[in-house]
Amino acid sequence: MMRCLWRGLRLLLLVTAILVGFVAAWLHLTWPDPAKLPPLRDGDLVFQTIRSHQSTAIMLASRTWYTHVGIVRIGLDGQPQVMEAVGPVRQISLARWIKQGIGERLLVKRLPELSQGQARMALQAAEHYLGKPYDFYFLMGDDAIYCSELVYKAFREGPGLTLGQVQKVGTLHLDNFAVERLLQERWSSDPVCQKPETNNYASCLAAMKREDIITPDSLARDQRLHTLYSNYPF
Repeated sequence: MMRCLWRGLRLLLLVTAILVGFVAAWLHLTWPDPAKLPPLRDGDLVFQTIRSHQSTAIMLASRTWYTHVGIVRIGLDGQPQVMEAVGPVRQISLARWIKQGIGERLLVKRLPELSQGQARMALQAAEHYLGKPYDFYFLMGDDAIYCSELVYKAFREGPGLTLGQVQKVGTLHLDNFAVERLLQERWSSDPVCQKPETNNYASCLAAMKREDIITPDSLARDQRLHTLYSNYPF
């Protein structure tokens, strides 16, 4: 009996070691080198799975890998930068941006018909939000901004283009442990829930479900965007 258990344990350890080795090798082979990416240009969109307290909730709610998105801007030195809403809205190098993602996974998308002038307009619109705090409640107002909201507003307010699809919060997949925990943590301070009729969790949740939201997944699924690069498994 003990001999069978020991053999089973050794087999399990061997399989685990093989899987770990395979994953490590795959990560190494697909590690992104900013210098070897396809040539980027102003207005390209970059997606990643960011390290954050709410990342799991976003993945489960929208059923996607992508929990963060930014807009590419080519600097005066020719190096790609990323404008992002992460608290505050800021601009950082693409190399630094990639490193903040889990496993340095990266998806790059482009709107082929976007002209240079339109791209500049989008980036100029995004500039108006520089320094704005992060919106932990995912509201569509301008006092605080979340990542996909920045992208959506930059293209809408700049060149007048609508990317992705705004949806109601209630249409997301909210019935899971990560989302429920996040809602329980934040509902009492959510601006939507500060009225007498929404001052308990049930009524607050109903009100939150009626709010509009734009997700990174919705942007990534826009059929007009073409994929330039991805090192995600699928």
